Amino acid sequence: MVRNALGIVLAVLAAACAVVSPFLDWYGNRDGRAFRMTDLFTSDGISGDNANLVTGLFVPMLVAAVLLLAGCVLRWGWLMAVAGLIVLGFTILWAVRQYQVSDSLAVSRDGLGEGVGLALVSGVLALVAGAATYGRGSGRHRRGRPADEARPHEERGGEVVEGPWGYGQEPDRPHGGRDVA
Repeated sequence: MVRNALGIVLAVLAAACAVVSPFLDWYGNRDGRAFRMTDLFTSDGISGDNANLVTGLFVPMLVAAVLLLAGCVLRWGWLMAVAGLIVLGFTILWAVRQYQVSDSLAVSRDGLGEGVGLALVSGVLALVAGAATYGRGSGRHRRGRPADEARPHEERGGEVVEGPWGYGQEPDRPHGGRDVA
């Protein structure tokens, strides 16, 4: 229970970091939302053109945040991990494309900003949240099964039942009911 609660807290924190990161400086005093998302998938690298909110890096971060929150509600650790991979993937792809243009990714006043760091932290937090809630489903597969179906090979009343036949029934034996070795 503590592990699950920790995973949910980390996922909510990761979602908040992912949504806030495009509004901070990423590189050269440019916000993450100013970098066009289409520049990440061209061979030219990052252009000097500014993007708006919908065409910038805000959209993939928002999608990742929505996936993180859906993973919290459904308690699906794999969905949280996918959201973390989306955040890390777009951030690392942006860094590769930015390096192609500037030949440097220095952490300085005109270099990498706090938005990149926050996006990387968000991706790592989402992966940790996914790992913390991994295997923590809603438990529907365990509820409502009778005890006999839950443990078919267990000892019941001094008799061991091992097989597809029901309780108290003998298996069909070939050769007239005798055991053949």
